[in-house]
Amino acid sequence: MKASMTPRERVLAALNHQPVDRIPIDLGGTQNSTVCTGAYDSLKAFLAVTVPTQEISKAFEIVKMDEAVLSQLPVDTRSLFAKPPTRSRTHWPDARTFVDDWGVTYRQPEHWPQWDAIAHPLAEATIDDLEKYDWPDVEDEGRYAGLRDQAQDLHENTDYAVTASTMDTVIFDRCWMQRGMEQFLVDMLLDPEFALALMEIVADIQFRRHERFLEQVGPYIDAIMIGDDMGIQDGLLIRPELYRQMVKPFHTRYVQLIKERTQAKVIMHTCGSIADLVEDYIEIGVDVLNPMQVSANGMLPQSLKQRFGGRMAFWGGIDTQQLLPQGRPEDVRAAVRATIRVMGGLEGGYVLGAVHNVQDDVPPENIWAMLDEAENFAVECQS
Repeated sequence: MKASMTPRERVLAALNHQPVDRIPIDLGGTQNSTVCTGAYDSLKAFLAVTVPTQEISKAFEIVKMDEAVLSQLPVDTRSLFAKPPTRSRTHWPDARTFVDDWGVTYRQPEHWPQWDAIAHPLAEATIDDLEKYDWPDVEDEGRYAGLRDQAQDLHENTDYAVTASTMDTVIFDRCWMQRGMEQFLVDMLLDPEFALALMEIVADIQFRRHERFLEQVGPYIDAIMIGDDMGIQDGLLIRPELYRQMVKPFHTRYVQLIKERTQAKVIMHTCGSIADLVEDYIEIGVDVLNPMQVSANGMLPQSLKQRFGGRMAFWGGIDTQQLLPQGRPEDVRAAVRATIRVMGGLEGGYVLGAVHNVQDDVPPENIWAMLDEAENFAVECQS
């Protein structure tokens, strides 16, 4: 039987494809693997914890989980996020509408807690307009204030895996948010000069953001998440050839920049059916794929493990579309056991968590069942 590990040792062993004493577990460690506000409030009530809810994204209605909650759960990660700027440009035209740091307008639908993007500031822009646009100020010191001390404290005074993110990491996604998805996809085909110019500006902003972030936290973190959603339920958003021609060069530079500044593992968050890009991610140095959206085409755990096991680690895998919101606790436990077995048991290469953030309609009993089963399934794996 594998000797008992600390949470940090367990996560790093898994990400290095080495044996673990039990499956590493994440909830709340990243902005793409945390809990929505409604589900979090239900979980707090379930655990009899009364602490304020700290929301870290208004649009996605997600929270930074409090230590009072995490200490009652078998979670191996602790999050470290960049902060809002001192001089925030986010503003509210009315109570159900806000404009974010990039100038994108969001509105909250009736009877739904999350927010939809309803206006894209560069929808009518020409290439000459790009240099004139009022882009976010990533040099704002408020974004990085106190992060070094926080990161050092987590590294030196806890034994958890420190999982970090600037929160705002995307390039491709940010371009279509500025332009509108349909228009940006048209740009990539019919006006590639404009599309590349926009991606270059956005990439420069995100690269500078990460340079500043890693100056503060780089020596103390164990994993860092970046992302770009390249898939939908049935396949890729764009052809693999177009990804390789226009987007992959930016991702290559992104990963290289991070690896020059930290020893942390790089987690790529990309939703949907993206199996056809995993070889590309391996080639550019991505260490971990999140969220392993098992309900999407070609994303069954057994297929991913067979094709990429030992070369790419996976993080996530417990379905949030149907299983967690609609299943019974015993269904969740069965899925956890099946996923762990398929992903190689305790041989490494897998961190268990929900696919995407846990949504408001997920009962706390199912969250508990997922975490509890993962913690206690090691004995069967070792037998």
